Amino acid sequence: MSLVLIGGKIVTPFRIIEKGTIVIEGGKIYELGKSTDVKIPNHSEVIDISDRLIAPGFVDLLVHGGLGYGFTDGTYEGFEKISNYFLEHGSTTMLASLYAKPEEEVLNNIRNLADYIFSNPESNIKGIHMEGPYLNKEFKGAMNEEFLWTPTIESWKKMWGASRGLIKLMTIAPELPGAIEVMRAAANDGVVLSIGHSMASYPEIELAIDNGAAHVTHMFNAMKPLHHRQPGVALGALLRDELKIELIADTYHVHPAVMEFLLKVKKASGIILITDSIKPGGMHEGEEFEFASQKVRMKGGKAMLDNGTIAGSSLTLNKAVKNMIEHAGAKVTEAIRMASLNGAKVLNIENSKGILAAGKDADLVVLDEDFEVDMTILKGKIRYQKENSVVK
Repeated sequence: MSLVLIGGKIVTPFRIIEKGTIVIEGGKIYELGKSTDVKIPNHSEVIDISDRLIAPGFVDLLVHGGLGYGFTDGTYEGFEKISNYFLEHGSTTMLASLYAKPEEEVLNNIRNLADYIFSNPESNIKGIHMEGPYLNKEFKGAMNEEFLWTPTIESWKKMWGASRGLIKLMTIAPELPGAIEVMRAAANDGVVLSIGHSMASYPEIELAIDNGAAHVTHMFNAMKPLHHRQPGVALGALLRDELKIELIADTYHVHPAVMEFLLKVKKASGIILITDSIKPGGMHEGEEFEFASQKVRMKGGKAMLDNGTIAGSSLTLNKAVKNMIEHAGAKVTEAIRMASLNGAKVLNIENSKGILAAGKDADLVVLDEDFEVDMTILKGKIRYQKENSVVK
């Protein structure tokens, strides 16, 4: 039986089709277009999404946890809770993120996640983002300095082997001794390298690009600010078109005016919206959790260490889309692209995800006028529907 969505505004995400219809068959989009042009197959389940936006499912490249659970907890129950929490907020593809810990703990975390991903192919968790462990202690952010590793090919091979090929992205400080050799090895394994938690100079950024760097982790956070005589990561990220930037668009990590500046400089094609969500995501003010063996609490909507350092976020991508539109002047199509297609391109899956067209995977999110999620569809199956939704 086909699933048909009728009456909504389809964000492809390069244009908007008013009063559109999408026909879903076998987990893929079979047909899409104006409702007047699309024939609804017999015996279809038809859902009216009038006055709603329908967009490609979001692709989140940096998620540590949410709803009180983290990917370092190592339990399948926790992984499923995180997965479902982000499905409720429209993320149909995500990378589970791990951070620096003692070697055997990191390897166990990687093995646990790899086992889960391989045994749950219907999950929205599709791979691993290693945020570390090769980071600069001077820009450790919320990471625990005691657990940072010295870059070596041997340690990289251990992580890569434990992941069984599921490490898709790795944040690394390219200025560290041995980092370029690790980057070169990881790039040849097919891993996307992201510069982050780094105080690299501009020449070191150029060297990193030549050795696989294509990405910058959470722009303006855990790096030196822009300096007109000492260019570093920030300037390299802005100037070099080879580098795409991740943006935590919660208005806390980056001021709204700077979000607008980034959109003008890097354009929508150069920005990937991420959440960098940690355990407190979706939790209440004042609640305490642990991150990298440190206490984190929700304070003023922010996840904070005791010393005042912002520790990840409690953001979801539907909120990030809204913030880019309302605070940075992005068009709806631009904001949706930054939350979907751009991330899919990083993972080299844009041939099937991140865009709405015939033959693409039926990974969709239905949003109301306030960008709250009414429904999430993953591979043609409704995985979340908001209670009391007007969608019917």
